[in-house]
Amino acid sequence: MTKVTIPEPPGDLVSRPRLLTALDDGAEHAMVFVGAPAGYGKTVLLADWAGRRRGAIAWVSTDAEDNDDRLFWSAILEAFSGCDRIPAGNPVRTLAVPAAPGTDLAFLATLADALDTVDEPVLLVLDGAQEITDPGTWRGLQALLRHQPSGLRLVISSRCEPPLPLVRARVAGRLLEVGVNRLRFSPEEAGTLVEAAGPGIPPQQVGLLVTRTGGWPAGLRLAAASAARQGNLADFFAGRDRAVLDYLTDEVLAPLTVAQRDLLRAISICEEVPAGLAAALGDRPDAEAMLRELGEPAGQVVHSGGSPARHRLPPLLRTYLRAELLRRDPERTRSLHASAARWFAEHDRPASALLHSVRSGNTTRVGELLRRHAVTLFLTGEHNVLRLGLAVLGDRRAVSSPLLALVSAALHLERGEPSAAESQLSCADVAWPAEPEAELTVLRQLVRSRLAQVDRGPAQAVRAAEQIDEHLAADTGLSGLTALHRIGTLTARRDRGSARDALSRVADAAESADHPFLVTQCLITLSGLAGSDGDYRVMETLARRVLARHAAHDPHRSLEGAQVSAQLAFGSLLRGEAAECVEHAKQIGRMLGDAPARAARNLGLIAETLRGAAEFELGGWHSGLRRMRRARTRLGTGRSFSAEHAAWCSVLEHRAALRLGAADQARETLRWAQPIIAGSGELLLMRARTQLRLGRQDAASSVLRSLSEEDAPMLLPWAGIEASLIGVRAALAAGARERAVRSLDEALRAAEPGDVRFPFVFAPSDVITFLTARLGRLGSGERFACQVLALRRELRTPQMPAPLTERERNVLRLLPTQRSIDEIAEDLTVSPNTVKTHVRGIYAKLDVRSRRDAVATALRRGLLDTEFTDFTG
Repeated sequence: MTKVTIPEPPGDLVSRPRLLTALDDGAEHAMVFVGAPAGYGKTVLLADWAGRRRGAIAWVSTDAEDNDDRLFWSAILEAFSGCDRIPAGNPVRTLAVPAAPGTDLAFLATLADALDTVDEPVLLVLDGAQEITDPGTWRGLQALLRHQPSGLRLVISSRCEPPLPLVRARVAGRLLEVGVNRLRFSPEEAGTLVEAAGPGIPPQQVGLLVTRTGGWPAGLRLAAASAARQGNLADFFAGRDRAVLDYLTDEVLAPLTVAQRDLLRAISICEEVPAGLAAALGDRPDAEAMLRELGEPAGQVVHSGGSPARHRLPPLLRTYLRAELLRRDPERTRSLHASAARWFAEHDRPASALLHSVRSGNTTRVGELLRRHAVTLFLTGEHNVLRLGLAVLGDRRAVSSPLLALVSAALHLERGEPSAAESQLSCADVAWPAEPEAELTVLRQLVRSRLAQVDRGPAQAVRAAEQIDEHLAADTGLSGLTALHRIGTLTARRDRGSARDALSRVADAAESADHPFLVTQCLITLSGLAGSDGDYRVMETLARRVLARHAAHDPHRSLEGAQVSAQLAFGSLLRGEAAECVEHAKQIGRMLGDAPARAARNLGLIAETLRGAAEFELGGWHSGLRRMRRARTRLGTGRSFSAEHAAWCSVLEHRAALRLGAADQARETLRWAQPIIAGSGELLLMRARTQLRLGRQDAASSVLRSLSEEDAPMLLPWAGIEASLIGVRAALAAGARERAVRSLDEALRAAEPGDVRFPFVFAPSDVITFLTARLGRLGSGERFACQVLALRRELRTPQMPAPLTERERNVLRLLPTQRSIDEIAEDLTVSPNTVKTHVRGIYAKLDVRSRRDAVATALRRGLLDTEFTDFTG
C-alpha cells in the first residue's frame, strides 16, 4: 500500500549528508519535527533518510482521509506491522482498531504497553501532517505521547506546527527541529542540482540563483526546468515563467485567503516592509497582524524579524507576485510605489523614497529628493539608486543643477569613466551660481581630486587633493571625504603611520555618521597600506570587510570592487592559494568591464599579472607566462603606476621566465623594470636569481650580500623571503650547508607572521628537499613549514618540463617552416651537426619522435606562440 510505503527518492536526488547526519543524531529524541512551507524538500529528505533505515521505520503518508480517526489509526497500525523492529508476537500486529480510537483509552494504553516491549525504538514517520485538520485525529496521538512509550520515536513533517506538545519537548531538550533555514540548499548543494539538470544554467550563475530563490529547493528545481525549456534563466529571473507562477499559485498561495493574497501582492513592490508600511500599502489596519500570522514558524510565507518588525517575502515569491501585479494592474503598481515613496520620505528613508519615486514615474518628486539628499546618498553608498534617479530626470534637467551634475560626475568616476565625469564637470561650471554654498564648492574640489586619482598621475592627484579647502569643508557633510582625500598626501610622502592614524579617525567618524561609502574607502586604503607594510593578514581581513559591504551596496561594476578584489587576489597568491587568486583576478575584470580610466586599466593589467603568475604555478606555464608578458607590455614604461606595482609585475614574471628557461624574456623584464624601480632591492633580487640560473652561485651570493650592505630597500616586503630562498639555493649549490640553514631560518621567520607561503609552496625541488630534511630542527618555524608542505602536497601541480635552451628555442622557431637541417644551420650560422643535436634535445624534452609532433606539441603548450611573439616583437 502506497500510503505506508517509503516513497522512492526522485531520480535527480541531491543527497544532503549534513541533514541526514542531523536526523541520525535526532533519532534518539522523543520527537523530530521537519517544518517548512511547500517545496522545501521535506518528503524527499525523509524518504532518503528512511530508505537508509528501513527496518526501523514505520511510514505513513498522511492525507485528508486521515481526518477520519479510525482510518488514521488503521494506517498507523499497518505501518507498524511492516516494521522489522516489531517482533512477530507483539500485540501491535494483531491489535484491532476500535470505533473511536482517539478517545479509547484502553486501545491507546494497549498500544503504548506493546511499544514499551520493543527492544529498539520504532521511528514513526508522519509525512505531510498539515493535511490533518480534525482535532479528534490529533487527540489520540497527544494521549499516546503523554505516555511516551520507550519503543516509539515520532518523526513528523508539516507545513505548519501540529497540535502536539512541541513546546514541552523543546524545553526538555527532547525535540529536534529541522526548519526552513536548515532545509535551504547551500551553494554547493545547488551546484550539484544544477550540474545534474543539464547545461542550461552556467556554473557562475549558481550563486545568483541561490540568492534569487533564497535556497528554496523547489525554486531551484523550477529554475532548472525553466532553463531546460528556455535555454537560459531570463524568464525565470524576470517572473515570466508560467510553470513557476502556476506552482506558486497552487502550492504556496492556494491555502491563503483572498485578503492575504492581495496584501502579499501589495507589499511585493518592496524588498523589505518596515512596521507600519504594510498598512499604508494594503489600506487595512490589520495588515501588520496578518503578516505576523503569515510569518509563523513552519508556514513562513513571510519572513519577519527585528524590533520593530521588518517583513520580507521569499525572493522568488516576491519576484512573481510583483511581475503579476505589474502585468495585471500597472496603474495600481505605480500608485503603490507612490504610497511607498511618501511613507519612506515621511520616515526619513531617502534612498527608499527615491527608489519608489523613480518606479512611480513621479519625476518632480525625484528631482526634489535628489536636490535634498544626493550628497548624503552618495556618502551612504546608495550609488545605484542615485543613478536611477538621475537617469529618470534625464540629461537636460540633471545638468541644469550644478549639484546634480557634480554628483553625476562623482558616480561616473566610481565606475572609472573619466570622460563622462569631465563632461558633467563642464556642465556644473556652466551652471555655476554667483555665490555658491560651501558644500557645492567643496564638492567640485573633491570631484576634481577624484578625477586626478582615477585618471591622472600620482603627482597630479596630490596637487588636486592639496587644493581642497579643509576649512570650508569643516561645516559641511563633506568634511570626512575631504580628510580622506588629504590623507593621500601623507601616503604619497610614505608617512604611513600618520596616514593610518588619520584613516582610522575618519573611518570611525564615518561609521558614526552612517556613511558606508566613506568607511569602505578608508578600509580599502588601510588594506593597501597593510599590504605595503607586509601585514598581509590584516590586508586580507580588511579587504573581506570591504567585500561584504560592497556586495550589499554596489555589486556591479566599480573601481571600489576591483580594488578589493585585487587585494584579495594578491593575498591569495601570497598564501599559496593559486586557484583562489585566479578567481579573484577574474572578478576584477568583471568589476572593471571596459572602464577607460587609467586607474582601471592599471588595475586590470596588475590583475592579469597576478592571474598569469597563479596559472603558471597551477601548471599553465606557457599561457601564464604569456599573460604576464602581455600585461607588462601594455603597462608600458611611463609612471602612471606605482613603483610597487612595477616591482610586483617584474619579480613575478622574471621568476617564472627563468624557471621555464625563457632567458630572453627574463632579460626583457629586467630591462623594463630597471628605470622604474631603480635602487630597489628587487633589482638586486632579480640579478641574483639570474646569476644562480647561470650556475654562478658565488656571484648570486655576492649580489644577495649587497642587499643588506647597500641602501637598496625592498618595495615588496615579501620579496625578502624570496631573496632568502635564493640564498638557500646558492648556498646548497656551493656546498655551504650552514649558510643554507641560516637563510632558510631567516625565510621562515619572515614568512610566518604574514602567512606568506607562496615562495615556499612553489619553490624548486632542491629547496623543498632541504626544507623536508630540516623538519624537527626548525624551532618556531616547524609548524609553518608543515603547513607549507601539506599545501604543496594538496595542490599536486604537474612537474614542470625541462626547459629548452636558448639555442633549442631558436631551432624550434624554425621547425614549422619546413626548412631542411642544412637550411636551418645556414640561417643560424651553425653547423648541421649542431642543429641535429638541438633537434634531438627538443624531441627528448617534448617527448616526441618527429618534427610534426614537435610542432604540434609546442603549439599546444604555447611554446611557439610565445616564441613567435618574442621573435617578432
